[in-house]
Amino acid sequence: MKIMIIGNGFDLNLGLKTSYSDFISSDFFKSLVAENNSLAVYLAKQNELNNWVDIEQEITKYSTQVQAQDTEVENDFEALKTALMAYLKEAQEGEINHESKAFQMMRNEIATTDKIYNFNYTNSIFRVAEMLKIDIAVKRKHFYIHGSIENKDIIFGVEDTAKVHKKHKFFKKSHNENFGKSDIMNFLNMNNDLVVFGHSFGITDSSYFADYIHELSIIKNKENPELKFFHYGKQGYKELMAMLDEYTFDNVSKFKTYINLITCDSSKNN
Repeated sequence: MKIMIIGNGFDLNLGLKTSYSDFISSDFFKSLVAENNSLAVYLAKQNELNNWVDIEQEITKYSTQVQAQDTEVENDFEALKTALMAYLKEAQEGEINHESKAFQMMRNEIATTDKIYNFNYTNSIFRVAEMLKIDIAVKRKHFYIHGSIENKDIIFGVEDTAKVHKKHKFFKKSHNENFGKSDIMNFLNMNNDLVVFGHSFGITDSSYFADYIHELSIIKNKENPELKFFHYGKQGYKELMAMLDEYTFDNVSKFKTYINLITCDSSKNN
């Protein structure tokens, strides 16, 4: 069985403006700041933010520093989430680059893919599928992990390991009533091949991937599963290797002998 994992890098590679830096520059976010939303004001001051990982790390820091009442903090968090959905609803309708690596990957991989687990909130994968005339097949295989804009059920926040204030547990993704409804953990195992585009397997979703990668580094599977990672440029490759180092406890060499690791640079069009 082959599993496909889709992250925000997929949308960005298609040419869609779905990054956190795009959101923070938008009128949707600026309106929150104008309304003195304490979380938005805090995030606006953090000029180092430029991706989804950082926003979740900053929410954790905010939780330990904020002086507002707990109900106000939760209301501001919900307002931020609503603004994010409104922004992405517009951003997901942007022009798609048919020459992008993400578009090509869908064309080349989808026929042999059994399940698609999508960590995005957007409809981009369905737009690409419709253009490739494979929308019916994709709908059968596709699962949202963190909800969708269309269903207004996005799961947004921090991991369980995040050290938020004890009164701010609502920041945790796992406290969302929709969390954990997918069957992804049943299929992330040593017997299945994996194609990953636009997802770093980073700390914000480590609960899904850390044990899986570690297991692959300590137990040799006679099936020799294939893991294909699409990274963006040299920096993306370095981040991929750093993630593998962490999850394998510095045992990447054995990990590479136990599985068939393929890396593809999505910054190159050829």
